[in-house]
Amino acid sequence: METLLITKHEGIATITLNRPEVHNAISMELVDELLAALQDCADDESIKVLIITGTGKSFVSGGDLNQFIAARGYEQAHPLLSKVGALLSTIDQFTKPVIAMINGAAVGGGCEFAGACHFRFASDQALFGFVQIGMHITTGWGGGSRLLDAVPESKAMALLLTGERLSAEEAKTYGFVDEVYSANVLAEHVLRFARKIAAQPLVGIEAYMRILQWKRAGLPQSVRIAKEIEQCAGIWGSDAHVAVVEKFLTKR
Repeated sequence: METLLITKHEGIATITLNRPEVHNAISMELVDELLAALQDCADDESIKVLIITGTGKSFVSGGDLNQFIAARGYEQAHPLLSKVGALLSTIDQFTKPVIAMINGAAVGGGCEFAGACHFRFASDQALFGFVQIGMHITTGWGGGSRLLDAVPESKAMALLLTGERLSAEEAKTYGFVDEVYSANVLAEHVLRFARKIAAQPLVGIEAYMRILQWKRAGLPQSVRIAKEIEQCAGIWGSDAHVAVVEKFLTKR
């Protein structure tokens, strides 16, 4: 692939956005390649968790200006925005957990990209900001809606309306970032967390991701509980499940 680097090891797929010359800006070519990579990881039963990061000093700088600034008005802008929005929805709704390893700046569209991932671990050198309002636009890939779901409403609106830039530690206080680590140990901590997930059975990982999506779909809790019980019943009593229980009973 021309815009990505991909490695697979011990159940973990690491996807690195590789456009450092433009701070990993999102181009239409990158969208196509990332969608293909995600589909490959979804189909690969050896992969249980994904890490997305960037090369150079940026995580994602936003949309590729060479492509996006050429658009004028709704008819030209809507297809571009919708294509990236669909990519972020694919990440948001992915069947396996996706960790954003935010190695550097994630401003504007970079914040939207990070917000679509299920976990956000940041370098202490990372920078955040929903700066779109200062550019006479708004979030255009679904990032504003996701932010309003992720953090308290007033905090989300403060970030969206002021366009304030935040350090990684400040972003953590807002609840947008899960953990902050020194740049030289970020990858080590992210891999340690990813390995804990990868050590678990895929059937359970994918089942919990479905429970998350039922919540995000707005299903009432009573419906989600019923579906959770049905789902557990459907995987109950498998050879792997019975083997674990019998091993426990034998030890006891």
